[in-house]
Order: sequence, then C-alpha cells, then structure tokens
Amino acid sequence: MVPTVLHCRGAVLPDAVVPPSPRGAARITCADGRIIGIDADASATIGIDAMALPGFIDLQVNGGGGRDVAETSDEALDAVATASWQGGAVAFLPTLITAPFADLLQQLARVADWIDRWRGQGAEPLGIHLEGPFLEVAGAHDESAFVDPTPDRVAALLEAARGRLAMLTLAPSRPGAPQAVAQLRAAGVCVALGHARSSAQMAACVDAGANLVTHLFNAMGPLHHREPGVAGFALDEPRLTCSLICDGLHVHPTMVRNAFAILGPDRTLLVTDAAAPAGRPDGVYRLGREEVVARGGEVRRADGALAGSALTMDTAAQRFATYLGPRCGPWTLARVGSTNAARLLGRDDFGQLIPGRRACLTLLRPDGTLAAWRA
Repeated sequence: MVPTVLHCRGAVLPDAVVPPSPRGAARITCADGRIIGIDADASATIGIDAMALPGFIDLQVNGGGGRDVAETSDEALDAVATASWQGGAVAFLPTLITAPFADLLQQLARVADWIDRWRGQGAEPLGIHLEGPFLEVAGAHDESAFVDPTPDRVAALLEAARGRLAMLTLAPSRPGAPQAVAQLRAAGVCVALGHARSSAQMAACVDAGANLVTHLFNAMGPLHHREPGVAGFALDEPRLTCSLICDGLHVHPTMVRNAFAILGPDRTLLVTDAAAPAGRPDGVYRLGREEVVARGGEVRRADGALAGSALTMDTAAQRFATYLGPRCGPWTLARVGSTNAARLLGRDDFGQLIPGRRACLTLLRPDGTLAAWRA
C-alpha cells in the first residue's frame, strides 16, 4: 500500500512538539491505518494548516445528530457516531443511562451487536459506557430504576455486553459498590464513580480499582470546606482522573480553572455528555425514555433539570482553552482530549502520536476549531 503523507503545521508528540520552530512542517507518514513515522521537514510546504493532535476520544456520549443511543437501532447509532466525528472525535463510547434492569440488558446486547458490525461510519465505538443503574443521585436519570450492584446483576450486565462494556459509572455509596468495582475491573471494565451524595466507600472503591470520576461537580453532593464530599475526595485522590463538561453551564469557568489547578493535565478529562441535540438545532428530543428540550445550548427535562448537553468535543475543547488561557496549549489539549481517555480504557493503540499507533488524528486549526481525520 502506498503510504499517506501529511504535512501539518505541527504535531504534538508525547514529549515534544514538531517542528520545534515555526519553519517547515510536521511530516506524518501513515500506512495500513497506522502511523509509521513522524518528523520535522524543514523544506516542506504546509499542506494542512492545523496542528496534529492524537485523535480525541469522548467517553460519554448519550446521543447526537438528533438521535439517542438508547434507541439502539443501527440508524440511530450511526447518526450518533457521525455527530461525534463531525465534532472532532475519532472515537467514542456510546453511553446508556439508567433504565429498568431488563431493558438495560436488551439495550446492551443491541449496542454490542452494532459495535461488532460497525461499518466505519463516523467516530469509532471503543465499547459501551453504562451510566447506571447503580447510582444514588438522579440528575437526568430515572431514580425508580436504581438498584444495588449485586454480583449477579454485574455478571448479567457483563454477559449481555459480550465483552463490549468498556466503562461503568456507579455510586460508591451503594451497598456492595467496592465488591462490584473489583468484579468489573477483573473483567477489564473501567469503573467511574459518580451520581452520589456521599463519599462513603470512595476510598474502598479506589482501592478496588476505580480510577475515574464522572462529570466532576455534577450529580454529586456540594463541595464544602467542612464536608469535602465526593468532589473534594476526587480532587484529593491522585489515583482518580476527573471528567469535566465544559459547556459553561454544567461547571462554571472559575471552577474549571480551580479543578485544573489541582488535577493538572494528567488527571483532567474532557467529555461532552452529549445528548441527541448535539450537532442539531434547538427543539424537542429524546434522552432514554424522556423528552428533553434543547434551547440556546442548554438541554433540559420538563422539570428544568439539566439532561446532558449539546456539546461536541470541538466546542468543549475551545471553551476549556478559553477558560484556561495561556495554561492550555496544544500539548494540554492532547492530554485532556485523547491521551488520558486512551489510558483509562487501556487502549495503547490510541492516545499518542507515535509510530505503531492508529492513524487517527484530531486537527487543531489556527482558529481553535477541530476536525477528525483517519487514514
């Protein structure tokens, strides 16, 4: 196969940016879907006026392109994958929210089937993120369907997903949570903590292998100087990475800056928590079994509660960079948009621009917008 050669304005490597000066271009050579070489070409003309970053991975996508993951049809899931790709992500986790347990088992099986036969349209599904039903704080979830994570229930979810369950979010305060974390980690599933009022059992869950906190500050008890709660514990625990929804609504920009000052680039992760309105105009859409209304960039249930977002990774990265200012350059965006997500999933074929990795890039244009690219 004839190699594909890109000449970009620059490329973000794990420990450097090439070319090291404004002159020349970064030359990225790809073949058979893999990167086979990256170097600086001082004499080259820039062919792509963008900085090449490792391809962004969105770990929390409930919907997009007007469709909801819980629909589980090929048409709906293809639309979600396309919306994620158009928003700058090369890969994503289609995310199912809480539903009656029997319904969740069916949804997991159908989404797993779609992943098995994914046809290369849109962002690549790297597995399923199951947000619930082992939660405590409702947020946009159906609280009546919450259950405890018993060994039998965890085993049933793993069986239904047939190896496609990549991540599960649970409340550490649910009875049996630490044991469930250990059971899931033994099956190769990344376990995130969230949707909890109390930080009870968080230490035990982290000791059992939990390594992520789902949408820091959202759907959890408040941060207080005498009761740090879930958020305070998460910020203080070096083994936990924390995801943030940077739409300016879920988390105030000041709190994004405060969180990043503690977490730094290695423990911060951008997610969209995108719902069906992502990439679509305002209107009425579905999230699970409910109708949600998108208006002016906000997505809410009938009772006014936030119900996911209309974000894409493109907008999330732009706002994160704006909030942080000089503290956020291309190297930091590569970490929070790609490298950390790949590490959490154990995907050593994504997350860094080095020979042997997948030829999947997110291109950062001079105006701050993103575009996904793959060989």
